[in-house]
Amino acid sequence: MRIAVLTNVRTDTFFLALWVAYYGSLFGRENLHIMLDGDDWTPQVDLTGVNLHVVPDVPRDRPQRLGFTSRWQSRHAAALLKGGADLVLRTDIDEFVAADPACGRDLPALLARLPQDAAAAALGLDIIQGPDEGPLDPATPILAQRRHAILTREFCKLVAIRRPVRWVGGFHRARDVGIDIPQGLLLFHLALFDRAAAEARISQRKTAAEHATQGAHIADRLSRFAEVATPAPPAFDALATAARTHVMASIPSRSGPHPGHIPDANSARGHHLHLPERMSALLPAPATAHSLYSQPEATP
Repeated sequence: MRIAVLTNVRTDTFFLALWVAYYGSLFGRENLHIMLDGDDWTPQVDLTGVNLHVVPDVPRDRPQRLGFTSRWQSRHAAALLKGGADLVLRTDIDEFVAADPACGRDLPALLARLPQDAAAAALGLDIIQGPDEGPLDPATPILAQRRHAILTREFCKLVAIRRPVRWVGGFHRARDVGIDIPQGLLLFHLALFDRAAAEARISQRKTAAEHATQGAHIADRLSRFAEVATPAPPAFDALATAARTHVMASIPSRSGPHPGHIPDANSARGHHLHLPERMSALLPAPATAHSLYSQPEATP
């Protein structure tokens, strides 16, 4: 199966490097497609062999930006499918899709089993550094260091398609597409996996033009560290099956992060839980990204 992987990025060195390292190792750099948001910045990452698409006219206002980006990538994903890709995997730059080892398959094998007309979502896990987790060790796999997660419908996003769809702003869902989460398909959202990294990312993004609506959205997310204050949350396996069943039965048009969207949840957005040991090696060590840095002023 030929799988194309699609994302968009703006002024985000760390996650761009980690995204290329992770998905490139699984599917080949020649199958990575990156929409570069704006022509007023230069990625400081080695993007040799990656398909780059510089889009200079992306609106800076956040709602307009989300709508523009979802339309652009919906068209591009459709073109990739028409051009020979069997499946398009689409994520944000800080989102990493993986297969739960409990399903007995790695990610490429799990995706290969999706039916011809599939439009599949993943079980969304917002990884947030907990109060009992120390500074990041760059040489240790991320999920060996970070086990706190919020299982939330917000990140049960439509990620794998074998037919054209029309994503809506934020890529949480698509028009007229139900929520289908294959057993074992996971999405790890890493924006808050480390407080120091999150704060550095906010600072880095300010090196290029940023609309007030986008800056406020990013800064507001820092309040979510308080969601994982409980030191001993329930285990993933105790909650995941019921949560997945509920999300799949929910109404796609109400897929936002509103309170109470998962019954009996222990946080406003969903279940605060602890990830199992079997997931500790699913994502690479942070240092993996650093090996991809290029020299300053590299041109895409």
